[in-house]
Amino acid sequence: MNILIGISWPFANGDLHIGHAASSLPGDVIARYHRLKGNNVILVSGSDCHGTPIDVKALQEKKTAKEIVDSCHEKFSKDFKDLGFSFDLYNRTDDPYHKDFVKEQFKKYYDYGYLYEKKEEQLYCKHCNLFLADRYIIGVCPKCGADIKGDECEKCGSLLEINDVERTKCAICGNPTNIKQTKNLYFSLSKFQHNLRDLVNSNKDNWRENAVLFTKRYLDEGVPDRCASRSLNWGIEIPITGYEDKKIYGWFENVWGYVTASKKYCEQYNLDWEEFWKQDRNNKIYLVHAKDNIPFHTVIFPSLLLGTKQNYKLPDKIVSDEYITIEGEKLSKSKGNYISIRHLLERYPADAIRYYFLINNPDKRDFNFTWNGFINSINGELLGKWGNFINRTLIFINKSFDGKIKNTQVDKDIEEKLKVLFNEVGINIDNGDVKEGINKIFDFISFANKYFDEKQPWVLAKNNVDACNDVLYNCVNIIYNINILLKPYLPFSCEKVEEYLNNKTSKWEYNVISNVFISKNVKPLYERYDKNVIEEEKNRLCR
Repeated sequence: MNILIGISWPFANGDLHIGHAASSLPGDVIARYHRLKGNNVILVSGSDCHGTPIDVKALQEKKTAKEIVDSCHEKFSKDFKDLGFSFDLYNRTDDPYHKDFVKEQFKKYYDYGYLYEKKEEQLYCKHCNLFLADRYIIGVCPKCGADIKGDECEKCGSLLEINDVERTKCAICGNPTNIKQTKNLYFSLSKFQHNLRDLVNSNKDNWRENAVLFTKRYLDEGVPDRCASRSLNWGIEIPITGYEDKKIYGWFENVWGYVTASKKYCEQYNLDWEEFWKQDRNNKIYLVHAKDNIPFHTVIFPSLLLGTKQNYKLPDKIVSDEYITIEGEKLSKSKGNYISIRHLLERYPADAIRYYFLINNPDKRDFNFTWNGFINSINGELLGKWGNFINRTLIFINKSFDGKIKNTQVDKDIEEKLKVLFNEVGINIDNGDVKEGINKIFDFISFANKYFDEKQPWVLAKNNVDACNDVLYNCVNIIYNINILLKPYLPFSCEKVEEYLNNKTSKWEYNVISNVFISKNVKPLYERYDKNVIEEEKNRLCR
């Protein structure tokens, strides 16, 4: 089966933060699982290099937009790699391959009649001599009264027309806005309303509940046509005569990154990209992102795909997370209330970070990050449960059996439990329920520790060596199989365990290890952190 997984593209205007980690990690877990299942997988994402947030940052820092995005893309690539993301291609939207594809599609939409010209009055700043597109504007949401930037309200999730935003000011100079006439090209989103309703109704069991509810509400309110051109200095040129002074709006082009990145990858490795993207093929498409990106993935992107008239398959799985707060306060890059991924990577193992955000994945409700919870998850769960079971088993075998134990029969109850676990966790991950999957795995690890305690191999070693061997053989097989189950979640730790066992696997299936020969270099997988670290982190300015 061909599996396409797209993780939302972060804006190249700052640091990757824990919100990106929380919403993106399920995509990597899904990709790693399907590779172990033997499926053909393409996992893509990239840096969103266009749009007013980047223009604004460039103006504020007196740099070029390219300088901003080059720096961010380099940092993003390293952060994702160090956190263990297994991207087949991490691209960028200013890549010529992407730009050429988008311009070609834009021209086709114009020829098909999906783009039309509209003369309108647009917000303008006399002081900056600049037409003000989305993030160039600060104001108040007309629906909920929240302070907003641009045309999207983070509080109520509404996508707005800029002219509807109240009490608008220029985000650069802070002066009140004026009105000036211009012309723009609008994309006929409204033409796809019925198609979108069919899409969400047919996928109510495949999409996250928040995606279903948000999309239905959006459709009930009526899908408005959306402006596809903007007066920007940095972006993809519009290939239409009379619009040489404008750029393609970011919302239109960035979602195409899923297609362009995977298509580019396929061309590099002589694969048929249509096997991943077209209907009536043996394929499945996952889109993984945070709650604020739902309308772009369930309304805008499907409409763009439908508008091509090229038999694109619409997304099967929408894996959309809720929001993250930090110590009870809203995560906000603009207000400085965030924790960068780099900060965590410089101080803690990548798998510890992955574990915390996966075991607490905000799949159904917002999740509150706390330093107390983070440190305790390392000490109490990774180290205290999984690390402890591995260490006590393998060290004991090295000490009492010189690293070697005889092959015997795996306990039938343990064998059956593990087989069931493979099936259930596999279903969870395939459905995007990665938190449910890892919770089941760690429930079994608790069972394994209880089994070790009840069998007391340290006693059996003194009076019944064969019985001790049988217990340890069961424990090694538990470690071996749990390690397979954890490979999508904790890739770095799992590599170490394979080295300890002198045995590797690349298949998602229950298996029995034979010829057990434990490495002499077994070391604790995880470090214990002093509780003082919690207060140090709380007091540290971590930006």
